[in-house]
Order: sequence, then structure tokens, then C-alpha cells
Amino acid sequence: MQGRFLCTNSAADLNSAIDAVRAARELVPKARPEARLVAVRLASLLGMRARPDDEQEAFAVLVAAQRTVRPGSGEHAAIDFMTAALLLPRYLRHRREEDLTAAVERLERAMPVLDGEAARDRPNPQHTAVMATMAGMVRFHLALAHNSRQSGGPADEEAEQRIVALLAEAERLSPQTSSMTGMLHQVRELQRGLVQGEAADPMAMAEQLSVDDGPFPIANDMLESTTGAIRAGGRLGSSGDLQALDAQIAVLEAELAAPDRYEPDPAIRLVTLAQCYQLRARTKGLSDDPSAGADRLRAQELATEALAVGGGSQDQARLVLGVCKLDSLRPERPDPQALDEAVRLLRRGAGGTSLSPAMRNAARIPLAEALLARGMLVGDADEVDEALALLTAHRDRLPPTSLQHAVASSRVAAALHVRAEGTGSTEDLLHAADASRRATAAIGELSLVWAYDTALHWAEWSWRHGRTADAAEAYLLTLRTLNQMARAQLSRAYGELVLRRRTRGLVGRAAHALTRRRRLPEAAMALESGRAVLLSAALERDLVGLTDAEHAPVRERYRQAVDRLTELEDRAQREASTRDDPAFDGASTAEEQTGEERA
Repeated sequence: MQGRFLCTNSAADLNSAIDAVRAARELVPKARPEARLVAVRLASLLGMRARPDDEQEAFAVLVAAQRTVRPGSGEHAAIDFMTAALLLPRYLRHRREEDLTAAVERLERAMPVLDGEAARDRPNPQHTAVMATMAGMVRFHLALAHNSRQSGGPADEEAEQRIVALLAEAERLSPQTSSMTGMLHQVRELQRGLVQGEAADPMAMAEQLSVDDGPFPIANDMLESTTGAIRAGGRLGSSGDLQALDAQIAVLEAELAAPDRYEPDPAIRLVTLAQCYQLRARTKGLSDDPSAGADRLRAQELATEALAVGGGSQDQARLVLGVCKLDSLRPERPDPQALDEAVRLLRRGAGGTSLSPAMRNAARIPLAEALLARGMLVGDADEVDEALALLTAHRDRLPPTSLQHAVASSRVAAALHVRAEGTGSTEDLLHAADASRRATAAIGELSLVWAYDTALHWAEWSWRHGRTADAAEAYLLTLRTLNQMARAQLSRAYGELVLRRRTRGLVGRAAHALTRRRRLPEAAMALESGRAVLLSAALERDLVGLTDAEHAPVRERYRQAVDRLTELEDRAQREASTRDDPAFDGASTAEEQTGEERA
């Protein structure tokens, strides 16, 4: 029954296996050696099911079984390993340091004993192979424990070398672990790329993440689900592609709907699916897509269900609910009560003990967003300053060369703009503009979505404050990035969604700001590029029909727009090479501002 469960992932099969081993335990006298074998099998199955009462019973069964064997023996070491294998998932759910410490101590104690058992000459070579496999699995779990301790914190070179050595030894002793060790290697490389800034293109690395065939389908499914989520997030972050996120939501919904699917911790899948819906809702909301509200409601429903189920994902569920509350606010009619509720949920979620260090650092972001919104609404400078401090602390915990640091710098720049709005100080205005310029340069081509949002925020702020030189520079960068994002989409629907991402009036403001700075060829280029992108989208709507004669005028207009755009780009580049335009100017006069408002 246990073997069938490992292949089917059926809750009924797992429950039947537990019932069978309980019945067997009643039949075996406690003084018999077989009683320990049955007890260990029961603990193993209870650990798989992993309900709170199962977990406690499994620990009690293992403690009782270990009392009957000699310390230092192979059986004693095997029970140490099994106990550690139960402690590690509990640590990952609740983040209690004592669980991780106890797991590491038991694994370190078991490893030399199991190594000796694997090296002994035995009449039955299968027994030797079992001990070698167990010795390899001990090393894998020990590497996993050290990696969990490293996650989100400063890199420890000695610990890194230990993890690599443990994984190599695990593969040597037990080739069956190669799929698990390979996956852990890939995840660690991705983490170093994203968090430590050691990879030039961490999003490309996420795209290449793959799972080799492992010994059991259930393990493959779990690993594939994890890699799918990483790939979907990577595509969305780099190019704004929602198709991968759609596919991931469909997979998770199908798994959730499976009537007999076993879930060791149902809240984890509920929260993961809620996070996907919330992310898609926010992305659609930036383009005024009407389906954003339905996605947000689904995210709230799933997060609320996760809270009711319990488990170790409560803090993440509160964070999802808080962000949904924040995203549902209407700028023209903000709801103070909903904003207060968002701040309450986000404070509680961000301060939760079940979050990993990296997740706790990331939780500062939505809390800061909520504090900024409430600080602006009620005019509370202290909340704005608290939000800025949270974002600065988040950024400063990240390596300066990483993608995450560049994104965090963009968030800090946005918060500085909010503070400058409130204080009206010239020094704050200059500081915010300089932070935006540096953040835009840092994000570069690492993430089209963040490069676009950062440049657009800088451009809109400069426009509102009459800083036409900055506005012209930022709007040009915004338009270029928008065109890149539109071309990166794999479907017409998402291409059009990107073209609506906070783009209302964008081309007109860009052309006006460039005209005010006497950058006429670039102003015309902004207008023509907007026309070319729209015509390109129109042409892609019916590729077959566009071969008809009546569409010849559309094709000709598109060709002329592209030719005109190419000509203007050449002229703009020639003029830019001979122009000594100041990169930063003072605020415009009141008459200039009035003229811009009329325009």
C-alpha cells in the first residue's frame, strides 16, 4: 500500500497503509525484534501524512523504539536519521531553530555509524546497499539542513563548501539521490543569482531549471511544481509575460480539484495559488483589465481558506490578504478602514515567526506600500518615514550587484518621491530625482517590467514638478522599454495588455517634454514609435486576412511609419552626439507649468 501511494499520491492509499501497519502492530508482541520494524514503518507513514497529531505520534513511536536498541548501532543511527527527516519539514513550516539544531545533531551522529555499516562485508549484499543508500540520504538531508540555514542570510563560504561536498558524497554512495541533489544544486545556483548577484542573467537561469526523472512520481510532481512556479515568476519579472503564470495557475487549480489527491500541508498549495492569483490581479490592474477584480477575489478566497486550514503558512496567507486589500483601494475614493485592515494584516504577516529570513525581508515591501498609502491619505509624515526605513532596510540586506537590489533601489526611489511630495523641500526633490536616475540605470535590461515602471514613475514625477529635462529623458527611456515589453509577449492579447500598462497619455507627454527641451527629432520619434507599435498590433490581429487587397493601405501605413521612425531615430542620434544638453535643470516657471497643463 505504501508503494502504491508513492506512485499514485492517493490519500486513500496512504490511509489504508497506516491502518494496515496499525493492525500489524497489534499482532506483534512488543518483546519481538519485529515490533521495532513495525513501529518504524508506522512512524514513516505518519510522517508522510504529516497531520499535527500524526507528527506527534510519529516522534513518540521513534523515541520508544530507539530506547530498545544499543546506542552506536546501525538501528540506533537509522532511527536518528528518520527522526531528523521528520524534524526538517517541521522546521521549514514553523522556523523553530531548535528543530533545525536537533535535526543536524542527529544526522551528524548517524553519519559515521551508517558509513561503517555500509563498509562492512555482509553475506547479503542487499543489506549493504540499503545502508549505503541510507548513508547517502543522511548526507543529502544534512546538506538540505545547512542550505536552509544559509537561505536568506549572508553567504558563509565554509558552509557552502560543506554543502557541495555532502551532495557529492550523497551521489557517490547512493546514485538514486541524483535527481534530488541535482535539483538542490540548481535551486542554490538560482538563489545565488537572484540574492547574491552572482549570475549575469538569473531570469534565464530560472527558465533553464529542470527536473530529472526521480525514483517516485510523487517526488517528481512536487519538484516540477516548484520549478514551474520559479519559471513563471522569472518570465513575469523579466518581460511581463503572463502566459507562464496562467499555465501555473491552471496546474495548481487542477491539483486542488483532484478528489483523492494527498496533501501533506494543504495550506501551502492554497497560499501558493493565492499568491499567483494576486500577482496576476496586480499585473492586470496596472493595465485596467476588468478581470483583475475576479483574480483578486479568488486570491482572497484561497488565502482565507488557508487561514482556516491552519499549518505553517498562516503568515504568508495574511500577507496575501493584506496585499489584496491594498490593491482593491481606489485612488479616487480610498477606504480608510480597508487601508487600516491592510496595514494590520501586513504588520502581523511580516512579523510572523514562520517566515524564512528571505521571506521576512521581502514582507517589508507590501507593508511599506500600505504605510506609504496611509501616510499620504492622512498626511502622516511618520508613516512615510517608517515605510522608507523599511524599504531601505530591505535593500541594504541584499548584495549590491543583485537584481533584487536593483529592484529594491527602485522602490526606495518611489518612496523618496512620496516624501518629497509631502515636504516640498528642494533638497528632497533633488534627492528623489537622483535616486530615480540611479535606480533606472541599475535595473537596465535585467527586468523589462521593473525598468519600465521605474522610468515611468520618474517621468511622471518629473512631469508633475515641471522638471522637463528629467521628464524628457525618463519618457524616452519609458517608451523604448514599453516597445521591448510589447515585442516580448507571446500572444496578441498580452501584447495589448502591456500596451495599456499605465500608458494613458504617455506618448503625448513624452513628445511635449521633448519638444520643450528643443529635442524635436526625438519628440517626433516618440509620436511615430507609438503609432508604429499600435499599427504593428493591428497587423498581428489577422495575419491571414492581411494578405487581402483591401488591407494594402494598412500595410503601406505601417511600412511608412517604420521608415519614418528609422529616419527619426538616425536624426535623433546625430543630434544627440553634437548636443550638450544639461542632464538636470531647475523647476520651470509658473507660466511654463501652466502651459504644460493646457497642453
